[in-house]
Amino acid sequence: MRRRIDLLKTQARYLKIENFFRDLKAAIIVLFVVFLAVYIVFFYLLSLQRREISDLSVQKREFLEFFIQNKEVEAKFVYFRNKQKQLNDILKEDVNFYPYYNLLKESLQIANVEARLESVLIDKTKSVGFSLSFTDYSSLLSFLRFAESDEFLKNFNQLDLINFSKDDKQSAKIDYRLNFSGKFINLNEN
Repeated sequence: MRRRIDLLKTQARYLKIENFFRDLKAAIIVLFVVFLAVYIVFFYLLSLQRREISDLSVQKREFLEFFIQNKEVEAKFVYFRNKQKQLNDILKEDVNFYPYYNLLKESLQIANVEARLESVLIDKTKSVGFSLSFTDYSSLLSFLRFAESDEFLKNFNQLDLINFSKDDKQSAKIDYRLNFSGKFINLNEN
């Protein structure tokens, strides 16, 4: 028995295997080039990020040093800002008392009676409460006539007599007191 080797058959089989490995080799080279390109791109992007982070760290360090050096200035700025806020709050709540007080005093001077302004309370809504005292009954009556006139009432949106009292002092003089409540007109309307 003789055995024979068929070289033609085995050569075709070896050629198929050789082609397969050649294709595999080409695919591996292409994948290697693609992965190398991706690696280079990622390396470049990461180096840019690292440089940006380094620059931001340096900038942060400079700002921290600046803030540490200027802590006193910042404290003064915060103090000033708080004072400015308090001043703005006060101005929002301000009654603007003086012009309304002068308006009331001028109105009493026009009446030409001897009335003494005992107390005045004005709030931010321009509501007013004031107390007048008189030394004699004729001055009181004279003021009441004036208080009902348009000349006196033009300064008020509303004015009511709240209380009338008579104070007998131990001396011979009697004091009369009137308490009013009302609301001033807005001076910007005049």
